[in-house]
Order: sequence, then structure tokens, then C-alpha cells
Amino acid sequence: MALFPDAWMGELLSKSDIVSLVSEYVSLKPKGRRMWGCCPFHNEKTPSFSVDTDKQLYYCFGCHAGGSAIQFVMEVEKLPYAEAIKFLAQRANLELPEVINDEKLRKERAHKERLYAACVEAARYYHRELMGPGGEQARRYLFKRGIDGAMVKRFGLGYAPAGWENLVKYLSEKGFTEEELISAGLAVRGKNKSSCYDAFRDRLIFPIIAANGRVIAFGARTMKNENPKYINTGDTPIYNKRQNLYALNLQKGKQAADLIMVEGYMDVISLHKGGVENAVASLGTALTVQQARLLKRYVQKVYVCYDGDAAGQNATLRGMDILAAEGLDVKIMSVPEELDPDDYIRRFGRDAFLRLQDSALSLSAFKLEHMAKGFDFSLEDGREGYAKKACAFVATLEPVEQERYVPLIARKTGLNVNSIKAQCSMAGARPQNSIGKNRNTRIKKTEENQGKRRKLERMLLACMMSSKETAFFTAEKMAAENLKFSAPGEQRFADELLVAYMESDKPELELLIARCEPEGAEAVMAALEDEESLIEPERVALDCIARLSEDALKERINELNASYMCGAAGTEALEEAKRLQLKLKRPRA
Repeated sequence: MALFPDAWMGELLSKSDIVSLVSEYVSLKPKGRRMWGCCPFHNEKTPSFSVDTDKQLYYCFGCHAGGSAIQFVMEVEKLPYAEAIKFLAQRANLELPEVINDEKLRKERAHKERLYAACVEAARYYHRELMGPGGEQARRYLFKRGIDGAMVKRFGLGYAPAGWENLVKYLSEKGFTEEELISAGLAVRGKNKSSCYDAFRDRLIFPIIAANGRVIAFGARTMKNENPKYINTGDTPIYNKRQNLYALNLQKGKQAADLIMVEGYMDVISLHKGGVENAVASLGTALTVQQARLLKRYVQKVYVCYDGDAAGQNATLRGMDILAAEGLDVKIMSVPEELDPDDYIRRFGRDAFLRLQDSALSLSAFKLEHMAKGFDFSLEDGREGYAKKACAFVATLEPVEQERYVPLIARKTGLNVNSIKAQCSMAGARPQNSIGKNRNTRIKKTEENQGKRRKLERMLLACMMSSKETAFFTAEKMAAENLKFSAPGEQRFADELLVAYMESDKPELELLIARCEPEGAEAVMAALEDEESLIEPERVALDCIARLSEDALKERINELNASYMCGAAGTEALEEAKRLQLKLKRPRA
């Protein structure tokens, strides 16, 4: 996270009145000492979103989003921390300071700004070429693909003319160096190393625009029958394909219920042209964890709609587990006749495409369908083989999911439902599946314990924010029990709060919260709400610490007993567990 000077941050926040800022997105009405409105981050009819005018902070009692003006901009505009700072600075007509007094970092930042500038100039150049006399062939190609002028403008499409140095000469005249053009991925160094040439030639150009609206890279498609069909910008100092999604910038400011993930640029553009405007693409690479987390900032549900051919189906399988692992609700749209989404919506229209969305499969159902393609159902061995493999998979699911898929397997194989249930039970009884089930049980128990711990830690934060004396009292008692906050963001806030208390009895909470990432800010804001109802904060802190210490002891005892039972540890583990058990039974001081 970028470190901006405290004095400058204080000035920025003082010029960013949170009521004025939030009112640009939400209709606020006064009630008590706060302003209230419907939350912009989740759907609701009864206002639960509050803005504290005195503290210059916001908090939603429904979804628990909270923080300062900075976190609000990060969430509502879908911007990273540094970009949110720049957004507010521009809004307040405030000059940005040097982020850190470090010559190397200043040079890196200046270099990146030059690359951003080169990319936007290149995008303008390509667009002018498309719309000019030399772009007639490219315009005819787009028209043939059903792409009209409105879509050309929306996506900033362009054309790279034939020739080796058109863009290089144009940008050189604009003052950009060869090194900058090569670093931005716009040019390639020649074999003789003494010159460079255009990276894209005689191709249709698709600018890749980051969520903050800046041009960062390009995709280039041939209009001839040649390979490679697409050439894309490689990784640069301002672009990493694993951390970006095509057309995600067009979702800014929208509150879409879901997003549709497709493979290619043309898929996205044709869907938008057809009236399906919540489509994005994965930039020609397998889905990554970073992309999944980026999607989660916008929606909770993602429809994966890759090409209907075998390669597209395999890409879907690889990507959907990544999405699900990040907590997204994943649905799979199957495009029939081995068509891609571009072809399908142009041939059958928006309503037909939305019917595919309505009939989308769950992640588990899609896996079962894909699994079936490896078996010949005309043969008895094929049906039995599928049944065994499918049952082994279903046995790993929750009971309610098993209830849904057992009849499906029975219908597909022609086998009796009771036989399928019995096969699932056999698969579930195997050692590897038992381990899986035990692991799931442990995960659920761990999640319950984590939820309990987070509540206790949130109350400790509330105690620390109540006064300087309670903050140091709490920190001292936590250190004595070797306790720390489990979330790094909350631990960092607690440390900074103690430092701030050394300088003032009443530190600027708004400034401290402004430095937090959104998740940390939400936890601090929730704690701040609890702080208002505290009566005896030191007693509450002692009680929370005692309960956390007790839970830590129980967890350690369970670990020692488990190690002994599985043979990973000797009798010394059992003795240690007994000693800790005695300590656990001692009355609290």
C-alpha cells in the first residue's frame, strides 16, 4: 500500500467531506446524529447505511461495509487504494505529493506514467486509423461481424496499418523513446538491436482498459486466414494479464447482479451489442486467483460461458474451481452446436442467450456432465464405469447435494436409484473419502472457531479505541498471554493506534482508518460501533483475553492428542496435553 504523508492525508480528508461524497451516490436523510440511506453495496429497501458527520466515517448495519472516504471510493468505484487516493485528490483539486521520499520509487512511478501516456496515445492513433481512409477494410470486417459504430466507440476499437514503423514514428514525434515503446509492449526490438518496429501490423486493435479507466495493453486480431489469429501485449510494468479482465472497466458504477465470463474480445463485444452488457473476458489465459478476486469485488455470482468445443469445455473446468475456491457462486452456461458466444447471440439473439443463462448448470452438475463424455453409454461397461466415477464424486458432496444428483445419475445410466445410493455410500466409506469428509468437518469447525475469535478480537479493538489507558492495558494483557489479532489488517491498526496514543490522548481515528484496506476498515468500524456501548472496557478486555487464551489452550490440546493418536508424536505429546488440561481447569484469576 502506498504511503502518503500524514499531513497531506489529513488535508485530503478535510477537503473530502464524507456526506458530500456519499451523497453523489446515495440519497441521505438526517436521523439522530447521523445521515441514513440505502446501502450502495447491497440491495435493500430499508436504509441501514449510516454516515457519521462528526467522525467522517460510514458504516452499514446490513452488510457491515465501513470506513473513511477512501474506503468508500475504493468500494463504490472499484479502485485500489492508491487510485482511490488519486480520485479524491483530483476531486478536491489537491496536488499529489511524492508518495515516498525514495529516488528509485520516484523514477519507477515516472516511468509507469510515461507508459500509460504512450498507451493512450497509441489507442487514439489506432482509432483514428480505423475511422480514416486506411481503415476501410477493417471497418468492412467489423460490419461483417455485426459490430457497429456505437460498439467501436464504446470499446475504443482501432486498426494498426500495414507497415513496420507507423506507430513508432508517430509516437517518437510525440516525444516517446524507443525504450518506452518497447517497455509498453507497443514496439519490438529489431534483430540488429539498433532500431525497433511496430508490435502490431495490419490488425484490428482491441485496447485493454484497466478498471480505473487507463489504457494498459492491446489485443490485435488478424483479418486474414493466418496464424496466430491474435497477438496480445505481454507482461509490462503496467500490465499483467493474470490480474486484469477485458471490459471490466465498463462495469464501473453499475450494481450488476452477476457477470458473464467469456473467452474472447469478440464474444464480449457481440454480447454487449446484443444487449447483454455484463460480459467480461479473461484475456486469453486460464482464469487465475487474482482474476477471481477481482471479480468478487464486483459480484457474488459468475456465469462461465466459454466456447462449446472441447477445448472451451476444458478451459471451463480449469477455471471454475478457482472461482469457487474464492467464494463465488459459479454457474456454467453450455453453448450448443459447438458455437462460441459471439456466433450464438448473433445467430439467435438476446432472448435465446438469456435462456442459456436461465438453464445454466451448477458447478457439480457441469462436472458430472463433462465426466459423462468419457464413457460409451451404449455399452454396459460404459454405463457402470460412469456410475462408479460419478458416485465417487457425489460422495464428496453435502447430503442435500447428493440427494439432487443421485436421481440424475440413475436416469443417465438406467440403474436403480437405490443402487446408486449404495454405490455413493461405498465410495464415501473409502479411506480417501473419509479423510475428505473429516477434512470438511474440521474446516467447518475451524470456521466456527474463527467466527467466535473474530468477535472477541473485535471487542478488544473496541476496548482499545475507548481510551488511551484501556488501549495500553489491553495490549499489555494480550502480550502476557502471547495473543495477537488473527487478521494482519487489524493487528496493524492496533499497532498504529498504540503509536498514535503515544502522541495524543485522542488520536485521529479517521486518519488511521483511512490507511486500512477495506476488510480491515470494516472490522474497525464494526468495533467502533461496539465501543459506543462499552461500560467497563478494562473488565470486558480481560474477559475477552481469558476466553481467547482458553480457546487457544483447547486447540493446542486437540492438536497434541491428534498427533499422539495418529502416531506422529510419542507419549511426550500426551503428557503435554494432560498438563495443559490441568491448566485449563484452573479458575480464572
